[in-house]
Amino acid sequence: MGKLPQAPFEVRLAATLFLLLLGVADLFGAWEVANFAAFAPRAVAATVAAEERPMAMVGHGPSRAEETEVDLAALDRPRHTIGRDLLVQDTHVHVPVYALTAAALSLVVFGLALSSRARSALVALAFAAPFADFIGLWGAHLVRPLAVFFGAITVAGGFSMGLAYLIVLVLTLVQCWFPSARKEPSHA
Repeated sequence: MGKLPQAPFEVRLAATLFLLLLGVADLFGAWEVANFAAFAPRAVAATVAAEERPMAMVGHGPSRAEETEVDLAALDRPRHTIGRDLLVQDTHVHVPVYALTAAALSLVVFGLALSSRARSALVALAFAAPFADFIGLWGAHLVRPLAVFFGAITVAGGFSMGLAYLIVLVLTLVQCWFPSARKEPSHA
């Protein structure tokens, strides 16, 4: 383990480009959360624990999609509610994508020059996100009196994935692209 810094150029390039592309996706994912729900536990609870409404048929009727400027002061104001049907769809997409992202991050982590304990902590942090997302969203939906608590779990899950990503990105950039941090393998 820990051979990514000494890996061939193309391997380091692939790991770096994967992480940068994942970062772009994460930024847009956060923007989507801001547009659709919110970042505060109380706002997540209000979005997910709302009374059931029939889910609108997608692709039928007038579209309400439009470009809007992002107002940072409005990030924690819920604009929509998520009923059970949409929550099932959301879980079907988010949990596997989070899991695949955690697995891909773990593969990069395995190649970094870190102790086994540090690699284990980063892997656990990355995989905590899909569990927290699932538990938080469904908990807020099913146990409405504790919706704010479960909203906090959802927010923590999102931030744990972001933190895992940032740590792996920084370590990868430092270890793979700064010669002083790379130790060239000895050929003796």
